[in-house]
Amino acid sequence: MKKQKAFTLIELLVVIAIIAILAAILFPVFAQAKLAAKKTVALSNAKQLATANMLYQGDYDDAVVKEWFGFPTGCDWGAVAWGTPGAFYSWRHAMEPYTKSKGLLQDPTNPFQAENYWTLSYDGQGVPNANRYLPSNFAVNNSVVGFANGACGGPYTPSGLDSLDALSDPASTILMLPSRAQWNDLKWHFGAYGFPGGVADANDTGWCITARGASTPTCPALGNGPIHAVGKQVSFVWADGHAKARPYSQTLRANDATNDDWASNLSNNPETGAAWTQADRQRAIQNLFPEYR
Repeated sequence: MKKQKAFTLIELLVVIAIIAILAAILFPVFAQAKLAAKKTVALSNAKQLATANMLYQGDYDDAVVKEWFGFPTGCDWGAVAWGTPGAFYSWRHAMEPYTKSKGLLQDPTNPFQAENYWTLSYDGQGVPNANRYLPSNFAVNNSVVGFANGACGGPYTPSGLDSLDALSDPASTILMLPSRAQWNDLKWHFGAYGFPGGVADANDTGWCITARGASTPTCPALGNGPIHAVGKQVSFVWADGHAKARPYSQTLRANDATNDDWASNLSNNPETGAAWTQADRQRAIQNLFPEYR
């Protein structure tokens, strides 16, 4: 009877060890490839949004889109109830005719991409069920865009710019950016804790979104902020119509005494009433959410 040859225990252990080594080498490569794919998708969406905005500006003489249009006189949210015909609509609604689908405002890398996290973008005209919800995965830069078609003023609600002609360097000015917040706008210092309108400390969960029909909010992961980053890279839409991913911290330009990529000098620091300064930006960098460091 012919004796069958089998692996010895030592040979099996060697094979297992080789497989384990190969897995340890390849799994990080797979993870990096997946992360790179996500970054590509996020940047592609940002570029499409930039193109939609350029089309909008072409139709409106280079006018900068506002966070809200048709806002109530005196900036009183309670003056006109939701559902009133022709009340107001957001920048997302203004962008929608220039997009192929609602998905343009959606980011598949965003934890709040599901439809139950979409926010109200359009109200009224007296038509039943006319309220419109759109993805909230992108927000506008509050300093440049402003608030409520210039109807409001103050450190939290700057009037913004009427035309891109007022920007000295559109190619280095952020216009829109990916967001994890349910708000229509984000401010340059929201990537750091301890600022007015931000959060109290680095252990805070940051911004939360309450899904439609839910009673409790869903929050970003611990240590994450409202500006959506993938591997520390944020896919920004720039005012000249291009899209480029950069680390959030680099956009603050702490070593530049007068400039940053947010045009933050167009709004004020609520703590002092004065324009945001280089010291404010340096402070923000020192207090970034952990994910942006």
